Amino acid sequence: MTDISAGASIVMASCADERHLPEDALDPSEQKYWVTDGCYPAELVIKLARPSKVSKLRTSTRGVRKFSLHVCADERLDAGGEFKPVFEVELADKPADAAQVESHKVSVKRALFLKIRVESGWGDFSSVHAVSVF
Repeated sequence: MTDISAGASIVMASCADERHLPEDALDPSEQKYWVTDGCYPAELVIKLARPSKVSKLRTSTRGVRKFSLHVCADERLDAGGEFKPVFEVELADKPADAAQVESHKVSVKRALFLKIRVESGWGDFSSVHAVSVF
């Protein structure tokens, strides 16, 4: 299984903190991360380097209660591209310093954009430490 996150970029985020930029969610080190601003839902839109088949999503988060994945195959979002829901999941509550590492098998034939939507958190703030797409 090939990690297709390489070459991906963040094209939209519903919130940003100058110390924890949206782009930090794609940093594989997990030392950098994107943090929500306390208003839910919070969204992160990732553009893959090329349209791709997606079979698995791996995330490392903290404080996330519920998140969902949506995909769009259209080349241009501003020309009527539409996101389609793939899944929604509720994560277990863990101590603030414990990572919520999740792997989800999916069957997406073609995607160019992925929307990670943090629907709710276990507290006021939550963070996305890493996103890998296979």
